[in-house]
Amino acid sequence: MKKIKINTAVNLTSGISLPSGSIVVIAEGYADVKSEKEGEIPAQVATLLYASETAYENGATAITDPSDFSPVFSNLQLSVVDYQTKSAESLLIDAVFNSLNEVYPGQVEVL
Repeated sequence: MKKIKINTAVNLTSGISLPSGSIVVIAEGYADVKSEKEGEIPAQVATLLYASETAYENGATAITDPSDFSPVFSNLQLSVVDYQTKSAESLLIDAVFNSLNEVYPGQVEVL
């Protein structure tokens, strides 16, 4: 399964920060296909945040309190063309990647 790595510190609501290398994975995604308008489909993607790739692989509990972004990405827009041509995994990863790249420009990568 693809993951997104954040190559900079992630601030938490507790006031502490995760060091560079935290991992975001897709938990679930929802596309409201019936509400398509002008070639865009409204969507929402829930994610899980882990302190590191090792933490994720070892089954650590997800971190639920990032302050830089919400782990539930609402108000996303998926293109109809992408919806029809990409795998669900790629479609959701791309949507979250693009959103995270707005928060951390040039500091995110897909693994």
